[in-house]
Parts: sequence; C-alpha cells; structure tokens
Amino acid sequence: MAEPNGRDTGAGARRSGEDRENTASADMIDDALRLVDALQRKLIVAGVRKGVSAATSPPPRTGDVWEEAIRAEQPQPEEPPLDRFVGVVRTAAPEIAGHLGRAGVALFGALGDTWRIVEGEFERQRREGGARGEDAGQGDRPRPEVGPGGRG
Repeated sequence: MAEPNGRDTGAGARRSGEDRENTASADMIDDALRLVDALQRKLIVAGVRKGVSAATSPPPRTGDVWEEAIRAEQPQPEEPPLDRFVGVVRTAAPEIAGHLGRAGVALFGALGDTWRIVEGEFERQRREGGARGEDAGQGDRPRPEVGPGGRG
C-alpha cells in the first residue's frame, strides 16, 4: 500500500529490500569468483614457468667418485672450541634439564612426606602429653585464684 509521500510500506517495499540484499550478495559472489579465477590463472602461469625452467636447465653437476674421495681425504678444518661447546650444550641440555626436573619433583615429594610424618608425630606427642598431664597430679597444679566476689 502506498503512502501519500510516495513510500511503499507493503509487500513491495519488502520485496525491493530483498532484491537489494540478493543483488549485493550476488555481487559479492561474483567478485569472489573473479578473485578465484585470477588466482588460478596466476598459479597455472607460475607452474608452467617453473616447469619450463626445470625442463630447460641442465641437471645439477655432481662430482664423480674421484672428486668425492679426494674431498674426503683432505683434512677438514677443526671446529672452534666455542662451537663444539655450544653443540654439547645443545644436545645434552634437554636431557640434563629433564633429569633435574624429575629429581626436583622427587625431592619435593620426599620433603612433603617427611613433613607429614614429623607433623603427625608432634600431634601424637601433644595428645599424649595432654592426656598424661590431665591424669597425673591434679594436686600438683596451682589452683587459679578467685577474684573478689568469687568463692574461695
């Protein structure tokens, strides 16, 4: 139904809104398809270039057996001590760290167990001492003083 100012508030307005949404989503889909098409073309061109250059270039030259034997017999320069030290640390550090970590966990576990034993023994002695003190010699203990107004 049309209003006096010319706006359509009925089904026609809803339809035109849906048309705009459909048009916008169709434009986005078209843009995405164009991007995918362009990407495929570039990948194909790059693959062809790489394939052509690999086919036209000669294979890498490897030395013959004599060259390799001579190279193996020549003395190799000795690695600097700092590089050797870094290599030892690099290979041994993870193993050492693992051992130290496991030792630390075992140590803290043992300390915790020891503390529980000592604490239990102190608690037992406190209970036994309290029981012995109440039973033994009630007369040995000083009586609390009674203040003014109390019995005494």
